[in-house]
Amino acid sequence: MLRGMLPRALPVLASAIFWTTVIPLAYHHETMPDVAHAQERPEDESLPVRQDIDALCDLVREEYVYFEPRREGWAEACQMARAEAETAAAASPAGHLAILERLLDQLWDNHVSLNANSATSPRLVPSGSDYWLDYRSGIAVVTAVRAGSPAAGAGLEVGDIVLEMNGVPVIASAIERIRAGRNRVSEARLEWALNAQAAGVRGDSRTIQIERNNKALELDLQASGERGTRDGLVSSRRLHGNIGYIRFEDSLGNPETVEAFEAALDELRGVEAWVVDLRNTPGGGNTDVAEPVLGRFISGVKTYQLSGPRWEGESKRRAASRGPWRVKGRVAVLAGRWTGSMGEGMAIGFDGLNRARVFGTPMARLAGGVESFELPGSGLSVRLPAYDLRHVDGTPRHYWVPPYRVVADNGNGPDLALEAALNWLD
Repeated sequence: MLRGMLPRALPVLASAIFWTTVIPLAYHHETMPDVAHAQERPEDESLPVRQDIDALCDLVREEYVYFEPRREGWAEACQMARAEAETAAAASPAGHLAILERLLDQLWDNHVSLNANSATSPRLVPSGSDYWLDYRSGIAVVTAVRAGSPAAGAGLEVGDIVLEMNGVPVIASAIERIRAGRNRVSEARLEWALNAQAAGVRGDSRTIQIERNNKALELDLQASGERGTRDGLVSSRRLHGNIGYIRFEDSLGNPETVEAFEAALDELRGVEAWVVDLRNTPGGGNTDVAEPVLGRFISGVKTYQLSGPRWEGESKRRAASRGPWRVKGRVAVLAGRWTGSMGEGMAIGFDGLNRARVFGTPMARLAGGVESFELPGSGLSVRLPAYDLRHVDGTPRHYWVPPYRVVADNGNGPDLALEAALNWLD
């Protein structure tokens, strides 16, 4: 299929999402029961799965800070989950978990999660994903590829157009994750579904058909093994021009990261400028790591982030200077699609403190601050954004974009973000 054919094909599928009635659904995974044909069991509201569904449906309405844009389809999603709970498949732990996962899918929010998964659970985005799609005029365009990942190893490039996932047209594949409220689907929800399907399901193979330079190519994204990971909590080195480079390796939730960061600073002491790389922080973290890091770059006590609606404490989040010496000189921060949650908080913090230039692209957009709630039937915990978080200028964190735009995640290609930062620092 060539690009010239796309405007005639994909918008038709997109129109089916935005304006028609509910489209029949066909998952490729056996974990999803066919509610219409599966063996039914008597409805029992005391069953653990029903207890969890009822509690979760109420919990989202009461505690989820971003509920309003999702309100229209939530009642339908809960009704569908209750219907699935009456099937025989729901009696197993895996079936129980799968129903909750599909229910939470209908919030199309990557910052919502359960504290458990199975061999057939959806991979989390962004921590379990390796490329990013934007929806542009009916076309699914690759805008980021995680370095060292299966997607990068398979040769996927920024700018490629994805036509099919596992043999299914890309928009039709996205529809599979949109179960409730299909009569009106926002572009934001469609992009969530595209990227959820791009990440795939644990244990499943992933193949995609792409179009590049008017040629169709097939790529196997599993051939390169696990997604890009690195040893250690922090990577550091001295770059040409006496520039210190520090990268956090998805470690912002580990209290030992502060000590590792301090050691990296000591090794690089005396450099004239700094690069802080936050592009591998998809798992988020906490302020007990972020604030001590920020504190090495400032003097005094300064606000780096704001807590928005429904936060009950002090709205200003502050970092205090610390350590035996202060980091001086210019600082460039790198951020991209695998900069998540607390990584995003640090990126907006460096910017809000006027302590760095931030280079990159839109980040993971893991919205708000999460709290955990236990479900009564299974004891599982669900993590929901319960309050908003904002840049010091009032911009919601998940809408803020690095002001110095450059491709941040270029797969196996040149590191364009680092090049841009070094050009400025030099």
